[in-house]
Amino acid sequence: MSEEDTKTQEETRPEDAVEDNFMNSINMAFNLGVAAHQESGQSKSVVEIATELGNQIYQNFAQAYGGEINESFLKANTEYFLQIALMGYIIPGVCAFDNDFKQKFFGLVYARAKQNQQRQSGGDTPQGGSRIIT
Repeated sequence: MSEEDTKTQEETRPEDAVEDNFMNSINMAFNLGVAAHQESGQSKSVVEIATELGNQIYQNFAQAYGGEINESFLKANTEYFLQIALMGYIIPGVCAFDNDFKQKFFGLVYARAKQNQQRQSGGDTPQGGSRIIT
């Protein structure tokens, strides 16, 4: 392996790590919703599940990041990942499982998050928006 190949790999590793971390976060949020669907047998309303999952996600972030990030950032990320978790709760009740659909869905979520991150980096932050925890 040449020095140039090594340098190229080192340059792409941080970006790959961020993508991997974010995709893992998307997967965990989605699977949290799927688990709630399986545990409840979809007997709970979406409002009940949203409250439960929202509290759980918020507590996980608060425990992991505590005083490192401000409250509005914590709440914005809770809301974002709650939306993904709710998709994991709702989708199994309305359609059959399809791994290609799941992978496409995750890819679309990642693409949207990347667009939002780029917009925010350029100073075009939506009102109340903040960066996503990865």
